[in-house]
Amino acid sequence: MTERRTGWLWHEAFAWHDTGRARAFDDVHRRWLEPVEHWEHPDTKRRFHNLVEVSGFSEELVPLKPAPANEEQILRFHLPEYVDRVRRLSGEEGGDAGQGAPFSHGAYEIALLAAGGTITAVNAVLDGAVDNAYALVRPPGHHAERDRGRGFCIFANAAIAVMHAFAERGIERAATIDWDVHHGNGTQQAFYDNPDVLTISLHQDQWFPRDSGNLDETGEGAGDGRNINIPLTGLPPRGVPGGDGAGRAAGAAEVPPAADRRSIGLRRGDVRPARPHDGAQRHLPRNDAPTARSRR
Repeated sequence: MTERRTGWLWHEAFAWHDTGRARAFDDVHRRWLEPVEHWEHPDTKRRFHNLVEVSGFSEELVPLKPAPANEEQILRFHLPEYVDRVRRLSGEEGGDAGQGAPFSHGAYEIALLAAGGTITAVNAVLDGAVDNAYALVRPPGHHAERDRGRGFCIFANAAIAVMHAFAERGIERAATIDWDVHHGNGTQQAFYDNPDVLTISLHQDQWFPRDSGNLDETGEGAGDGRNINIPLTGLPPRGVPGGDGAGRAAGAAEVPPAADRRSIGLRRGDVRPARPHDGAQRHLPRNDAPTARSRR
């Protein structure tokens, strides 16, 4: 049996994305809380990268070098005025891309590299250089919407990479599987009326954003039935009903059959949840650091 090759993408610039310090999302009580290191800080990804290096696992992976996305690729999803605003603020002292998506000077270029790194991972699979790939990028992307950033996300990395595959690589159908404690609202928005993209999100019910991720959000128009949300009850520590095991079981039970019914053709082994590497509430890795897989 031929050994499968896995690509691994990381760049130190991702760790230079500065989200500053944070208090709380609750406007009523935040004035009484001392600022702490932001939840989406560099160590969440750098420690993951370092563990891969120190463990020796990196020797089994194929290193991939990211290239920045260009404006045409970003504008396939995001509105020009939103991109212009992020570019302008990044050239100054930074700001907030929308709702809870802070950034500092220079973040625009790093966000382009994050989106472009995700595209690089997809290209590596489609070119046959690797069989699958993991892009460890930041800022993350699955909350970013067409006209604003949300939840630490600036550009919708995974959605932009899928749109690239359609526009520039001749792909005719795709599936995005968002495995995270939060709903992938930005990825859902990108493909909500697209019949050629199956979008699946496994997340904690009514966590973030609280106004999205419900079972009845199934797509619209030609895309009706192509959006599947799997909201789970709370994700407590491992070993407690509703924790990691429930997430894995839901993914194994629901994702491959859903893909087969919609002619995507994922095999059961193609859905492999990554281990948690991020902070509060047992935050699972986002689909904006996607595992792209070849079906050759």
